Order: sequence, then structure tokens, then C-alpha cells
Amino acid sequence: MLAGQDGGLVTSSAPGSERSTPSPPPSGSVDTSSRLGCSDVNGQGLYIQQAAKLVGATPDQLRKWEQQRLITPARTQSGYRTYTIEDIERMRRIQSLMAAGVNAAGVRRLLDESGQPSPNGSPSQPAPAHARGVGNTIRDLRREHKLTLRDLSARTGLSASYISALERGTAAPSIASLQKIAAVFDTNVLGLMNESYDAPNLLVRADARRIIQGERGVRIEDMSTSGTNLEPLLFTFEPGCGSDGAISHEGEEFLFVMCGQLHLRLDNSDDYFLDPGDSMSFRSERPHAFGNASSDGPPTVVLWINTPRTF
Repeated sequence: MLAGQDGGLVTSSAPGSERSTPSPPPSGSVDTSSRLGCSDVNGQGLYIQQAAKLVGATPDQLRKWEQQRLITPARTQSGYRTYTIEDIERMRRIQSLMAAGVNAAGVRRLLDESGQPSPNGSPSQPAPAHARGVGNTIRDLRREHKLTLRDLSARTGLSASYISALERGTAAPSIASLQKIAAVFDTNVLGLMNESYDAPNLLVRADARRIIQGERGVRIEDMSTSGTNLEPLLFTFEPGCGSDGAISHEGEEFLFVMCGQLHLRLDNSDDYFLDPGDSMSFRSERPHAFGNASSDGPPTVVLWINTPRTF
């Protein structure tokens, strides 16, 4: 059986077999807050690795600020921290103040006096307008693609007046709205929120990979940079560890098993057991749950490629 750390079970058949008959779905509903560390497809926030990158801090710093009661991120049902755009702005201010030598107590006082959102998410005064960087990026991309406000409205389902306000920096964008806009321009939320795009590196050394997830028996390493929509990842699953539920999102996926055995369930019913050298591809919209089904065998290592980028 495939057993997640939270107790979710997937009944497995003999290794190497494939079963297409209906069977009970993996424990839990579709939950992108599992140990994958990916963006919340429901638009509720960013995970700690992504938030830290945008702030210019480390995940450990964000955890320390939480202990110091400077921030209070929301939590998913699985206990993972999520951060809103308001949180990102607050943390950038925290980073700047601390770099100037202000202690935690002083930072709290200064943020409260400036009307920055408080740690519980409620601003002591009206929250300031978001930085113009996001709006400038959206406007530049729209003009580059020769789209009018009405064109972008039709493609995203957002009103033209709202998009105009985003571009002027007078409206606060939600993660969900940014995801819709990003999809039109073949980028992602992080691409819109960064003031400039990072030039892709041609070479990523083995010891320089970005670690997206490294806890609870699942390790995910980014084998490229954020310069393209092609996202090659290296997954390592310890025995009994996996996705803890089905995931679905836009795009396409290709995977190649390097060692161990991968148990993949598609559409909550079709089970596949892939051995070293086996490969598979499918549309990402199909619910998929996966992991290392063994209880005491070797780790499962998989080269997994998504497009567009998911993490």
C-alpha cells in the first residue's frame, strides 16, 4: 500500500502490474497543500519557498518572524503556511527595517504606525496601494502582445476596469487574478510579481539545484531556472511517502523512473506501477496521485517534467 505521512492509503497490487478497474481513491480530497510545496491552484496564497524568494529572505527567516509575531501566515488543512500579497509587502518592509538595524519590537511599532497590515491580517489603517511593479509588468506584457484592456478582459474573465486599476497600481491583485493574467502571457504568478525576469542559466550544477521540498519523505529539486515554461524536477520518495492525495492543474506532464518503483493513480481509478526505465505522459488536468508504494524498499527517484511551470 502507498501510505502517506498523514495516514492516506492507496491499495496496490503486485509490483509491475497495471489495474484499470475502479478502486477507492487516495485518502483526502484534491489538496495542493500536500507536501509538494506548489502554488495554491485555488488562488489562496504562496508557499514559503516562493514567498521567501519574493521577499529576498530565507524560509528560516520567515519562520523566525512568525515566532517574533511580526507575521501570521494562514495555514492549509495540512498545516502548510501560505502567504498573501499583503504578507509579501509586509515582509519586504520587515526585511528592509531589519537590514537597517531595527529590532523586532521596533519593526512591529513602525509597521503599526505606517498602517501596514497587522500579523492577523487586519490593517490598523487602510492598507497602502500595492507596488506599481505588478501593474507595470501586466501593462508591458499586454502592450507587447498588442492586447487591449477589453481583449485581456475577455481572455481572463476579469473586468476591463479592474485590469486597468491593476495596471495603475490602485487595485490590490489577488493570487487568483494574477494566475488568470499570467496564463494569458505564458508565465506564472512569480513572473508577474518580480519586477524583472531572471535570465535563464544554461547550466545548473548538481550541488546548486534549488530545493523546492525536502521534508516528510519527499524531496523535490529544480533542475532548471525560472526562465522558461518547461520545468524539469527531480523527485525522491522515501518508502511509504507520496502526494497524499490527487492533484490536478493545467498543463502536461512527462515522467521517467530512474530507480525504485513509482505508483501512479490517474482519474482516482487507474493504477500504474512504473519500474526503472519506464516513462509516462498525461494531461495535468487528470487527477493524479503518486508515491513510493513500498514499506521498506529503496527510495524512488523520478525525473518529472511539467509545462507550464507548476512550482
